[in-house]
Amino acid sequence: MPVMLLTMLAAAVAAQAQPAADNELRLFSRGGFAGASISAVGPRRDIPPFTVKSVQMAPGTSWELCNGETFTHCKIFSGSDKAMVMTVRSVRPVAAPIASTGAVPPAGLGAASNGVVGANGGSLRGLASEFFVTPGSGGARIAADQASMTARATEFCRAHGWRLSVHTRVQAVGGVTYLADVLCADEQ
Repeated sequence: MPVMLLTMLAAAVAAQAQPAADNELRLFSRGGFAGASISAVGPRRDIPPFTVKSVQMAPGTSWELCNGETFTHCKIFSGSDKAMVMTVRSVRPVAAPIASTGAVPPAGLGAASNGVVGANGGSLRGLASEFFVTPGSGGARIAADQASMTARATEFCRAHGWRLSVHTRVQAVGGVTYLADVLCADEQ
């Protein structure tokens, strides 16, 4: 019987030590990726106040961990951290830089810095909205024409934790039109 108990305990420890899958975020109640855990694979607001003491994510991904229920009072994590303390109520992935267009971000936007996150043109997040200069998905810009731009922009905003797009334009590049200047918010 003790051997069986040790085997089950070893399996539980090994399961907790597994690295996060692609696009998965795991929050742990204890340091060293131990204790109770909560997982997310996209934006999530339904987290009851959870004291996070370690966070695990797939290499190359970045996430915002937020004290507020609606992505407010956030801190960006660009890698796993086995020793930290933060109360979390909402989380969402942060877009990685998109290299396919070669565009240069406007001054003041681009690399992660004080709430400004890189997304090939960057985003600027406020308390109630987030502005994306050249939104992308899966390493490429999002193609859209005048007829589909509102629906595509709303889809993009929802994937980033917002309810709707309150402003969008399209930009023609080499004969193809892409979403540009997308403003996401929870209310109009």
